[in-house]
Amino acid sequence: MNPAYVSTESRRLGDLAPLLIRFGRSLGIAGLITAAIVGVFNRPAAFESYLINYCFFLSLMLGGIFFTLIHHVTRAGWSTAVRRLAEALGAGAPLMAVLFLPLLLGLGLLYPWTDPGDDHLLHWKAPYLNVPFFVVRMFLYFAAWIVISRFYFRSSLRQDASGDVELTRRMQRFGPVSLIAFALTLTFAAFDLLMSLDPLWYSTIFGVYYFGGSVGAFFAILIAALMFLQRRGLITESVNVEHYHDLGKFMFAFIVFWAYIAYSQYMLIWYGNIPEETLWYEHRMHGSWGMLSLFLLFGHFVGPFLFIMSPSPTRGCC
Repeated sequence: MNPAYVSTESRRLGDLAPLLIRFGRSLGIAGLITAAIVGVFNRPAAFESYLINYCFFLSLMLGGIFFTLIHHVTRAGWSTAVRRLAEALGAGAPLMAVLFLPLLLGLGLLYPWTDPGDDHLLHWKAPYLNVPFFVVRMFLYFAAWIVISRFYFRSSLRQDASGDVELTRRMQRFGPVSLIAFALTLTFAAFDLLMSLDPLWYSTIFGVYYFGGSVGAFFAILIAALMFLQRRGLITESVNVEHYHDLGKFMFAFIVFWAYIAYSQYMLIWYGNIPEETLWYEHRMHGSWGMLSLFLLFGHFVGPFLFIMSPSPTRGCC
C-alpha cells in the first residue's frame, strides 16, 4: 500500500450516499407495506416472517459491533482500513431498536409462554418468561448495544478529525468490558427472541450458535460492501488483496465454527435421547423442514467450505 495514494484517494460516498439512502428507504417501506398486507390476511405468518428477517438483520448489526470490539481488544492494525464499515453496521443499533417495536404487537401470536394456560412447565418458567420482564430485558440489550456502538463510532470519527492517539487507547481500554457485555446480551437475546419460540425446548449453546451465524454473515456482507465500493472507485488503495484474503479466512473460520456448534448441539441432544429435547430436531428432519435442513447443511457449510478452503477465491476477488 502506498501512503501517498491512501492520503489522497476518495473515501467518501459523495453522490452515492443519497442514492443508497433512497434505495434503502424505498426497499424498507416496500417491505413494511408488504408485511402489513400479509398481516391483514394472516397475522401469525406476518409476525413470524418479520421476526425471522428481523433477527437476520439484527445479526449483521451485532457482527459489526463484534468486529469493532475485537479490533480494539487485540490492538489490530491490518483491519483499520475496513473498520469503519463495521462501525457503520454497528451504529444501526438505534434503528434496530425502533424496528423491534412492531414485534411487541405480536408477542401473543409468536410466543406460547405469553399465555401458559394449564401447562405446568410454562408456569414454572413464568418468573423468566413473562411479557414485562421480556420487554425489560430487550430494553437492556438494546441500551447496551447502542451505548457500545455509538461510543466506538463517535470516538472513531473524532479520531479522524483530531488524530489523537489517546482516543485509540481509550477505545482499547473499554474493549474487554464491552466485549463481555456484548457476549452476555447477544446470548440472552438469542434465547429470548428465537429459542423461546419453543419454550419447552432449550439448548445452553443456542446463543453461541446464533453468534457464529452472525459473525459469518457479517464477514460476507463486509466483503461484498468493500467490493462494491472499490468498483465505484472508492478506497481503491486502502484495501488490497491481503485484506480480502484475511477477511476470507475469517469468514471461512466462522463457517467452520458455526458448523461445529450446530453439530455439537445436534449430537449431544440426539445422543442424550431425552424426548423433550430430541422432539425439536424430530420436527426438522421431515417434510419441508427436512428439505430446508439439508439446504442449510449444504448451502451454509459444505458448499462454502469447499469453495473458500482454497486461497484462490479470496485472493482473486480483487
